[in-house]
Amino acid sequence: MGLLSKMFGRGDTATVEPELEHTNCPHTTLTPSWDSVADMGNEDKVTSYTCQGCAQEFSRAEGQELRRSEAERLQSGLMTEE
Repeated sequence: MGLLSKMFGRGDTATVEPELEHTNCPHTTLTPSWDSVADMGNEDKVTSYTCQGCAQEFSRAEGQELRRSEAERLQSGLMTEE
């Protein structure tokens, strides 16, 4: 392979996929979902939650627990990064 081929990326170089950084999503941006428009806004009628950070869906109970523990999960995450 010549110098120009190396410079311009030509030749028999293997394609390498960039490795994505795997981080644990803290699930702090949860969007509630309801079964009907009439129920929207009523926290007692939420059917599920979707994390806007990773698109993972959670049941009503899981979402409520994540919302309840949000502050302490963020605090513990900040403590481990220092």
